[in-house]
Amino acid sequence: MQFENFLTKDGKRILTYEYVDKLRSLEKHDKYVIPNRGGQEIVASTNADIRVYGGQRGGGKTFIEVFESIKDLDRPQFKGYIFRKKKDDFKTIIDTANTLLAPFGTYNKSQSDMAWTFQSGGELMFRHFEDNSLEDFKDRFQGREMPYIGIDEATQIPYLFFKYLLTCNRNAAGITNRVMLTCNPDPDSWLATFIDWWIGEDGLPISSRNGVVRYCFMRGDTPNDIVWGDTREEVYQLCRNEIDRYWDDKFSAFTTPQEMFIKSVTFIKGALLENEVLIKSDPSYYANLVQQDDEQRARDLDGNWKYKSVGTELITTEDIDRMMQGTAVGDDFRCVTCDVAFEGGDNAVLYLWVGYHIADIAVVRVNSKDFVQVVKSFLERHNVLQEHFSYDVGGVGQYLKGYFPLAIPFNNFGVPTNGDRVLYDSLKSEMAYKLLLKIKDGSISIAKNLQEQRYSTKKHKDIYLKDIIMMERKAFKRADNGNKNWALITKKEMIRILGWSPDFLEAMITRMIFDVDNKKDKKTLPKIKGLNLI
Repeated sequence: MQFENFLTKDGKRILTYEYVDKLRSLEKHDKYVIPNRGGQEIVASTNADIRVYGGQRGGGKTFIEVFESIKDLDRPQFKGYIFRKKKDDFKTIIDTANTLLAPFGTYNKSQSDMAWTFQSGGELMFRHFEDNSLEDFKDRFQGREMPYIGIDEATQIPYLFFKYLLTCNRNAAGITNRVMLTCNPDPDSWLATFIDWWIGEDGLPISSRNGVVRYCFMRGDTPNDIVWGDTREEVYQLCRNEIDRYWDDKFSAFTTPQEMFIKSVTFIKGALLENEVLIKSDPSYYANLVQQDDEQRARDLDGNWKYKSVGTELITTEDIDRMMQGTAVGDDFRCVTCDVAFEGGDNAVLYLWVGYHIADIAVVRVNSKDFVQVVKSFLERHNVLQEHFSYDVGGVGQYLKGYFPLAIPFNNFGVPTNGDRVLYDSLKSEMAYKLLLKIKDGSISIAKNLQEQRYSTKKHKDIYLKDIIMMERKAFKRADNGNKNWALITKKEMIRILGWSPDFLEAMITRMIFDVDNKKDKKTLPKIKGLNLI
């Protein structure tokens, strides 16, 4: 049978599932746009206010994110938005939209206004959020009505950006408001906390909870503040005092406190093997995922939200976002720190610090002789004495000793400043811990103009400084040494995680050596056991 025996509210006939499944099984069905069996079907049919579709790579997340707009393309008041971090990241979304939406409208290719305009007058717009502070982001979208919001790679959007978008998820045209977040697993993201109920202790989605709808009241500024329950009524009773304070009896003519204030949420697992079109057209994609390292394979192929290859990650994406949005903190003490490298190796990174604010940076790959001149010029340009210059003395850093005799050579493996290894396993671990505290309390910041400068690592070319630091945070981990003492994982382990040396982050660790002595106006630091150990 082709059609059901009932109609939609607006009189349209409804195809039976059996008939749709038959169309899907045809070798060629280019004229039909049909979600895959499994995850895509569940996402397309859920009524949850917020639906998170995530898990394995290749599960068809981009398809369903664009497909969602088709439901309202005949509504002239429809305004859909799909967000990504970078403006340059929309290629796959645009290609998918060209395939799905071409019969229904036209695409404006302008980089300043990427949008589909449907024949009805409705729109689907593509917007990025990378270059904005929270206040800038609010200013851009204040007053906008967004009945449909899609957030691609949602682990990359700051939580408070996401919460603000919820205030825009509204309309006066009777269109169903909904938000879709698509993602691959990231155990250190706010989203991992948000969907924790749907994820097992092993990090894998719990099959019996796949697509199950829960309810929440989103108080506070972090996902840990959210109040959850299995029903709207359960959440309402937990938050009744807070909700009732803002309830007005005028609302009772068209809604209830439970419906008005409490969001419904679901998580749906995306699975590569459900995407038969991709598997048939490019079976090597699956094989390539199998051949990644253990951590990448666990996340991209197994869809594991808790797998970490080594150590405990300490710096969150929110920490880095706060660092990028912060302003200068601390006194006007000026110093320069350096992670040393020469031509043919990693990046040599020099930071100028004013208090705990990075005011300038130099990143070079030159030979040892030229590097000495780079350092001298950097110090002279910023009026920094040798005494206020510190560099890692291990390896090639030894070369600088003769040229900067008054500088502070930082020995990563030196004894901590208290003279023993009971609390910390090394001087580097001690300084890393102290840097972590400064990052957590929002003291560390980077000048806005530096964040937009582009640099390269051994795996990436010409990417923003802020993106490099966001990636390198993943290598800032506490070693699992049975709580013997506080230890940072080894440089070798860091390189294995990232694929390159975390030069930008390591140059930050060195900054904390100047906090050993608070009298920074002295010409030299006092002799501290382990500090100058070579």
